[in-house]
Amino acid sequence: MSFAIRAARAADIDALVAIENQAFETDRISRRSFRTLLERDSATTLIAEAEGAAAGYAMVLFRSGSGVARLYSLARLPGCRNAGVGAQLLAAAERSAYERGRLLLRLEVSERNDRAIKLYEQAGYRQIGTEPDYYEDGAGAFRLEKILRGNRSSVAEVPYYEQSVDFTCGPCCLMMALAHFQPDFEPNAVTEIRLWREATTVFMMSGPGGCEPFGLATVAHDHGLSAEIVVSHPGALFLQSVRSEEKRWVMELAQRDFQDRVRAAGIPVAHRTFTLDDIRSAIAAGKLVMVLVSGYLMFGKKVPHWVLVLADDGDHLVMHDPWVEDERGETRIDAAAIPVPHEVFYSMARFGGMRAAVILGEGEPQ
Repeated sequence: MSFAIRAARAADIDALVAIENQAFETDRISRRSFRTLLERDSATTLIAEAEGAAAGYAMVLFRSGSGVARLYSLARLPGCRNAGVGAQLLAAAERSAYERGRLLLRLEVSERNDRAIKLYEQAGYRQIGTEPDYYEDGAGAFRLEKILRGNRSSVAEVPYYEQSVDFTCGPCCLMMALAHFQPDFEPNAVTEIRLWREATTVFMMSGPGGCEPFGLATVAHDHGLSAEIVVSHPGALFLQSVRSEEKRWVMELAQRDFQDRVRAAGIPVAHRTFTLDDIRSAIAAGKLVMVLVSGYLMFGKKVPHWVLVLADDGDHLVMHDPWVEDERGETRIDAAAIPVPHEVFYSMARFGGMRAAVILGEGEPQ
């Protein structure tokens, strides 16, 4: 049967909820969530109809600044008359992602859903990971991916780790690098907080402090990695909005200590604006690069944020972003190994006019 596929509207919510409730026993999207997602620019919902009746839907999520789209949900009403709607909706979801310039479409599927797995495999998806105990019924998930455009080169297997709290992006990037260069290293929440304590600039009543490049490079060196710093600002960092003289004094003192330790360890420092060629050359040499970005483009918050660049396909830098926007329905599949066009990445790789990067590599044998 041929189905007419169109963009869903608010008037389709009853039909979407009916499909959801008949297609799934657990992990259902609520009526409220459907309403929110239909209103969101970062989501596209497609509905399939036959003879004027809804037969299924597909929902695709788009992360700003990313070359990846995610198939958030694909469902159809049971029954023989609706056979084939899943394949048609999947093709429509891929077209939607392609038209918005995405390179990849990713999804998660229950390891117990043989019919869906077969559908995705026949459509050219490949497995890129697993998530144990992912669904409410205890089933694990297979993470799948399909290339929509170009010939994307394979990405080095750099382990991904999601930050537990909103101030540990830098330490989480550092843990991912440690796990890559030191296979026996196992990232965990205790180490995440320990590395943050070692690298942070300040502890104050207003909240936990962040990490600047000198602290992160110092801790990377202390844990056996090679490190290089490229930073455009020569003095103490992140002081523009600090009003308290006491807090400013503590932050300056902490950063002065980190800078002294960087000099003592012989860590190279370049006080200049890094270029895309700096990052691409480091990647080509087998290094990983922690880059300070503004969170505004990715998740709408003007905050300093560290990401880890792990590959370059000639047109895009591929990065791990330790931040997962749970409130928007994201999972780690949205934040791991994200291809970002060179020009988009460079535009977001600054905060308050400052550019900073820490180039990490395998340390010298002891």
